[in-house]
Amino acid sequence: MRVIIRLTAPTGAMTYGLVLAAWSKGLGTVINGQGIMQSPVVREAANIPEDQVILTCVALGWSDKEFVANSVVSRRRPIENVTRYLGFEE
Repeated sequence: MRVIIRLTAPTGAMTYGLVLAAWSKGLGTVINGQGIMQSPVVREAANIPEDQVILTCVALGWSDKEFVANSVVSRRRPIENVTRYLGFEE
């Protein structure tokens, strides 16, 4: 049996740990796929060479709780409409 481990495998776990560590220190975070889609901009700003691959981007900073966009709450369907629990008795 042949097993292939990709170099990108631990990226999610590393990002998760970084986000949790930042929040534990009071920093806000945003995991941002746009950094990958706009990699020329990110490369220039962060001085990342072309021979390196950008797997994810995480913005870090002090959150502004008064900023209008931070008060937006999205409308969502009730959880009962999209979830079914099997094997859990009430």
